[in-house]
Amino acid sequence: MKWTLQLFLLIAIIGNARAQERFPATVAQSENLINIALDEVKNTFIAPPEKFNQLKSARTSQSTIKVTYYNFPEEAKQAFQYAVSIWESLIISSVPIHINAHWEYMNENILAQGRPAVFYNNFSGTPHPNTYYPVALAEKLSNKDLNPGNPDIICHFNNKYDWYFGTDGNTPSTQYDFVSSVLHEITHGLGFSGFLKGTDGNGFFNNNNNLPSIYDHFIFNNQNQKIADNTLFHSPSRELHSQLTSDNLKFCQEGSTSQLSTVDWIYAPPVWSEGSSIYHLKGYSYGEENSLMTPSARKGEAIHNPGEITMEILSELGWSSVKFNFEPFKDREEAVAEIPVKMGVISESDEDFSSVKIVYSTDNFSSSQIADLEQTGTAYNFEGKLPLEFTSGKIQYFIEAKTAKGRVFKNPAEAPAKSFTLRIGPDYYVPDLFHNPVKVVATTVPEIELSAEANDNLGIKSVTVEYKINGVLQESFHLENIEKNLYSGKLQFPEQVGATDKLEYRLTAIDNSSRGNKRSFPAMGFQRVEVFAAYEPVNSYFTDFNGAENDFSVSDFSISNLNGFSGNLLHTKNPYPVSALEQEKHNLVAQLKYPVIIQPDGKISFDEIVLVEPGTREAEPQNWDFVVVEASQNGGKSWMPITEQYDSGINDAWYSAFKNSFSNNTSEATPHESMFINRTINLTQNTGLEAGDTVLFRFRLASDNLVNGFGWAIDNLKIQELKTGTEELFAEGRFQVYPNPAKNHLFVEWPESTENEPIEIILSDLYGKTIRHETGIETFYSAKAEIDLSGISSGMYLVSVSNGKNIVATSKIVKN
Repeated sequence: MKWTLQLFLLIAIIGNARAQERFPATVAQSENLINIALDEVKNTFIAPPEKFNQLKSARTSQSTIKVTYYNFPEEAKQAFQYAVSIWESLIISSVPIHINAHWEYMNENILAQGRPAVFYNNFSGTPHPNTYYPVALAEKLSNKDLNPGNPDIICHFNNKYDWYFGTDGNTPSTQYDFVSSVLHEITHGLGFSGFLKGTDGNGFFNNNNNLPSIYDHFIFNNQNQKIADNTLFHSPSRELHSQLTSDNLKFCQEGSTSQLSTVDWIYAPPVWSEGSSIYHLKGYSYGEENSLMTPSARKGEAIHNPGEITMEILSELGWSSVKFNFEPFKDREEAVAEIPVKMGVISESDEDFSSVKIVYSTDNFSSSQIADLEQTGTAYNFEGKLPLEFTSGKIQYFIEAKTAKGRVFKNPAEAPAKSFTLRIGPDYYVPDLFHNPVKVVATTVPEIELSAEANDNLGIKSVTVEYKINGVLQESFHLENIEKNLYSGKLQFPEQVGATDKLEYRLTAIDNSSRGNKRSFPAMGFQRVEVFAAYEPVNSYFTDFNGAENDFSVSDFSISNLNGFSGNLLHTKNPYPVSALEQEKHNLVAQLKYPVIIQPDGKISFDEIVLVEPGTREAEPQNWDFVVVEASQNGGKSWMPITEQYDSGINDAWYSAFKNSFSNNTSEATPHESMFINRTINLTQNTGLEAGDTVLFRFRLASDNLVNGFGWAIDNLKIQELKTGTEELFAEGRFQVYPNPAKNHLFVEWPESTENEPIEIILSDLYGKTIRHETGIETFYSAKAEIDLSGISSGMYLVSVSNGKNIVATSKIVKN
């Protein structure tokens, strides 16, 4: 079937803009649109579309709609899902549509009400700039979840009415058909909605930017004047109000030559009707089969088909679009007579094309020419030639496809205001080169993987890696072009690199021009890579990150104080950096240098704040950016997760802070101590680790090339903490250590009856490293000894007493 061709995607890269559209900067919210319950009876049944009946048996749908129910009775849920399955068979979207459905009491004669949860404008792929699109449609057009974790459509249904929940259309004369009402409200959420409003004699667009919705964009009066044209009808104005209450408004299809074709007349009564005016069809001139979107419903009336008119309106809004499988032309230095053209053009509405053409110009479309393309092979393949006649300079062009029904689609959608550009002549443009630098490597790792994204208007000739060890330039090598603009390869060390070695590298992309234009990363000099060696293994580790700077090797992490916190924290850069590559995560890493010997039932715990871009909050959540704790059993050569990947979405306070402080693609939420949550992981349960393993641990934040925020903060890290608590381990109370916690001085005291033999006092950290060693202390002459702690970093330490041969007592103390 032709529907299967929806898998083809639009391939059109313009420039090198890094669009960040998961949280677009400009959003708006509309008011609820209502469906009125009439106390009239009209026994009629309009069956579901034929396509639904065909697809139902095969369990095939064109989209996915997920519903979250609030206080819904079970039988109402079943009818709702039936209505959902009808819409799933009719609309196409690669992004799931999320609906919040509320079952509640509403006053007056409101049967139900619904709206898009939010509108977006100027997102990537928008056909009409400065026009608001309902979020579900914006997600379809941009092929991205713009509203992760939130609903796309919100519906409310009045529980005071007597509903018929059957799906057979046999609605009794005393009940309202629930399936019909659900179909109606979902239609509002899909796009039968906008911002036109009439109050106190003024008409206006009810949003802060005074802009129309895409539905508003297609409304005309009977003089074929566009209502959304601010030069004709200012917002706010009485003139606009007069139009909104004229009873003479229509939804029109715009052709390529600005000729109008009326789809149908819309509901615009002489008195403005809140929640009904404009966003319903007029309802008395085109038959019952198109009556779903009238402003009211009657008892016994079952409309299980949106109807051709509703589907055509949704199609005009953008629900039935065309995909252009087309790679823009590369620039060239030599003028040619013509360029061969091949592309795929796919209609989601299963329409044939009456024409597909390239419209091109050499004067910014003051004038233009047309190159027609011919259908070849299948119904969706088109070929032709772009006649250049040895022209030099700049040529602007776009693709235009016209369906058999007269609908016109363009690529870029905003053409000719936006268009592709082909440059012919000497090339002075340097390539674009994007790379996530490697900043840290362990001495145990024999190679590092490098990847880069390189793009150029003439194409890329090569991406080369140069590197130095201790200032000596090694033999360079090329990264391999693995797909489109992505290059990858491994920097393999000629011999093991030590912790004292200096490692540096540089990438250089060269284009296909005669000049050999090039760009390097970094732009100046070489990228330095820290080489570190792991310390001796320990059984346990604890730090509050005061004095722990040398315990970790970090890349885009640091150990320092943050405003509003007492003491140091381990935290990412704030805000955390995004990836330079679309197809690769950027990894921020903090690795503990101490290998830890895993103990039976050993645990790792820490306090954390995660202000990282949240993905979806579903049964199977999808992460955009995420954090994870990982372990390595082979000295850092490979890593495995010991936690799930998670983000701000796992905690309501983190999630709300991130979302509610969002501006310009960055969350400005700042952490505070009350946001800390403890995380504890059993190291031998479902981690792949076993008692006796010696492993390294690291904390990793992975970011994509879009949204960012504060990042990750960690405190009070405990790995298999010694289980001495604050109790004294000194045998039989013979020795006492005080004060605990201590500041600058510590005392070890023993009874006067202690045997007259010299003792030694050893102060060590939790890894066994000796910090202080006092020897030759005679117990006969004094009952206590003083240990100087000044100059020692805060943290947890062990105090041991030895008789010169064996440790006879040990205590754990905290130094503030």
